Amino acid sequence: MAQKQSTSPWVWTFLFLMLFSFVAFILFLDKKIVDSGAGSSSEQSQVGSESKPTIDFYSVLPQREVEIPISEEERAAIENPSINKEAVDQSILQVGSFQSAAEADSLKAQLAFLGLQASVKSAVVNDETWHRVQLGPFASQTSLSRAKNLLIENKIKYMQRSPPN
Repeated sequence: MAQKQSTSPWVWTFLFLMLFSFVAFILFLDKKIVDSGAGSSSEQSQVGSESKPTIDFYSVLPQREVEIPISEEERAAIENPSINKEAVDQSILQVGSFQSAAEADSLKAQLAFLGLQASVKSAVVNDETWHRVQLGPFASQTSLSRAKNLLIENKIKYMQRSPPN
């Protein structure tokens, strides 16, 4: 039979003394940190108020305004984006071309889930009807870039075309 080993009471006493001294040391350090932090912050506030100038953001900001020269044409384009000269170059993205109208509608629905509004245009090529899935025309370069990025992220191939005249 195995005998049970008993632990000496001196071992338990030593462990409790070590634990008690560790906790006392931590509390001592905490008190020292609190005392030294409170004294130095009051000293810093007294020294800081004497040497640092105060800056009022709201009084300094109007003095920092910079006038940017803009021509009248650019100012009109900013105020009315519909006459923006960069928006004149409209583009269409062709995302697919299918002989089956059902496949074209399926891709159109997939693009709608991505937040893109597609249209299906039918065209007769060599006596065969093809259904083209197209995005656009885009009014700005920003919306065109957004659509391209969404297509690339979802691994959908596209071809950029100019709108028919």
